[in-house]
Amino acid sequence: MSILNIVRRCHDCGAILQADDPNAEGYISPEALSNTGARVLFCNKCFEESRYNFVPRSPKVSDDYLSMMEDAEASDALIVYVIDLFSFENSFVPAITSIIENLNILIVANKRDLLPKDYDDEALKEYVAHRFRNARFKVTHDDVVLTSLTSMSDTSAIFEEIEKRRMRHDVYVLGAVGAGKTQLISSLLHSYSNESNRAIISANYPGTSLRVMQVPLDTSTYLYETPGISTDNAISSKLDLAGARLVVPDEPVKARNFIMDKGDALAIGGLVRFELREGSKQDVKAYFASGVTIAKGRAVRINETFLRKAEAGAYVPSSAALTSASDFDAFDLTVDETGSRDIGVAGLGWICFHGAGQTWRIYLPKNVSLYHTRSKIKDKDR
Repeated sequence: MSILNIVRRCHDCGAILQADDPNAEGYISPEALSNTGARVLFCNKCFEESRYNFVPRSPKVSDDYLSMMEDAEASDALIVYVIDLFSFENSFVPAITSIIENLNILIVANKRDLLPKDYDDEALKEYVAHRFRNARFKVTHDDVVLTSLTSMSDTSAIFEEIEKRRMRHDVYVLGAVGAGKTQLISSLLHSYSNESNRAIISANYPGTSLRVMQVPLDTSTYLYETPGISTDNAISSKLDLAGARLVVPDEPVKARNFIMDKGDALAIGGLVRFELREGSKQDVKAYFASGVTIAKGRAVRINETFLRKAEAGAYVPSSAALTSASDFDAFDLTVDETGSRDIGVAGLGWICFHGAGQTWRIYLPKNVSLYHTRSKIKDKDR
C-alpha cells in the first residue's frame, strides 16, 4: 500500500524544509519540523530575517489604570469612550474591556470631519458599534455620538446625553492619546455649572499615581478625565514628529484608486507594504493622509527596493528605526468573507476591496497593529 506524505515548505521562501544540513536551503530545527500542529513554518534563514509575529499587539496599560477602572465598575459609573474615527480599531485594551464591558457606555466618535461628508452617518454609527461589539462591549448604534471636537465646539447635546445616562453616578472619560478627550472636557466646561461646593481639581486618582481632572457633577459624584491610553502599537511610535504629522490627515481623506493583480504590491510610504499573494484582478481603494506617498508595482521589485527608496526619500514618510527586513513583521491574511472589506494599520489608514478569497501579505513595523474588518466607508455599488 502506497503512502503519500505532504512535503512541508517554508511559508516565506518556499524552500523544502529539512532538518539534516544547517548549511543547506530550507534548514529548520528538528523540533520545529516535527511540530505537526503548526499552521505555518519558516526555515531558519527566513525566520531570522523577518521574525514573524502572528498576533497584533494591544496597547499597554498600567496596573494603576486597571485599578481605576475597577473603581468605575464598583460604582456602576458611566463610561464616556472617546475615539478617533480615522483610526481607533486597534485602541482597545482587553484588560480594560474585561472590567468595564458591562457598564453603561456612551461612545463619542470624534473627527467625523476627516471622513467623506456624503457618507451615511447611521451606517458609520453602526460600524463603530460593530467594532465595539467585537471588542466585547454591549452597545448599539444608539450609543454612538458623531462629532468633530475643538475646544470651542458646542457639546451641550453630548453633556445632556451624559446627564441622562449617568443616573447620578460618576462618569469616567477615557480613550487613546489624541482621541479628543481634552477637547471634549474643555468644551463641556464652557457650559458647566458647578452645583456643589467642591472645586474642579487636577490630582492623583486615589491610590494611584495617575493624574486626573476631577469635575464635580453634584454633591456626591465626579466626572474624571483619565490619562490617554497608550498608542505604542500605532505607526506614530515609529516616527519622528515630522513623520507623525504626515500620517494624520488634516482634511477629509480621499480614496486613491488602484487596480491590483496577483503579485502586485502597494508601498505605503516607507512604512508598510500590502502584497496580493492570491486572488484575481480587483479594484483597491487606499485611504491614507494626502502627505503619505503610495507606490504600486510588482511585489518582487517593491520588496527589493523598498528600504533603499525609503532611505532616499522616494517613499514618504519613512522611519530611521526601519533599516532592515528584521525591523518588520509580516502577516498573511486570507479573506474568507465576501462584500466590502478593509485591512488597516493602526494610526496610518487602510485599504478597501471586495472580499473574494484573496490572500494578502502585509509587512509592517514590529509591534504595530493591523486589523481586518467590514468596510468603514462602503461604495454605493458594493
